[in-house]
Amino acid sequence: MNGKQRMAAQSRQWLVEAFFELLKHHDYHQITVKDISAQAQLSRRTFYRTFKDKEALLDYYGNEMVHNYLQRLTNLSAQKMTFEQVLITFFAFWYDQRNEIRLLIKQNLFMVLLAKLSPQAPKLYDVFQAPWHIKGSKQEVAYVMSFSFGGFWNILNMWLVKEQPDSPEEVAHTLLKALKKMTYQ
Repeated sequence: MNGKQRMAAQSRQWLVEAFFELLKHHDYHQITVKDISAQAQLSRRTFYRTFKDKEALLDYYGNEMVHNYLQRLTNLSAQKMTFEQVLITFFAFWYDQRNEIRLLIKQNLFMVLLAKLSPQAPKLYDVFQAPWHIKGSKQEVAYVMSFSFGGFWNILNMWLVKEQPDSPEEVAHTLLKALKKMTYQ
């Protein structure tokens, strides 16, 4: 990464941080590009070189979180690729983002991200190989991923809105317990 690219990445990071700082005290619809730029101590011109609008900033954040999660998931060794470990990794990742996620939930923006990221879910299926993946058609994989993506997103929406959410391990084990009961009936 050259100096210009590093500066652009740093500007994006500062703008995202400024956006979340503003969300702590203001309604999303009241926040302007001018507010975000001022909070980040950057010009509006820099904002518009980086993002089309604040919705694009939110999209960027969502895409970055999914990308970062997949990076963490691909770092799991093949020996640790159990469904339990994947669940714990999933919930631990999002738990680390809980302050930002809680702000998005309270501002009714978290489900907006779901709607924008959900169409990408079938593509995520091929990112890592897991023993429980089906070898199905594109449509079958789309059904499985839509079901999974929506279910996990709804758990995050319910879980991370709490001031003191349960640990990632507790949530993963609760879900595992229920899934095991469903499969053995």
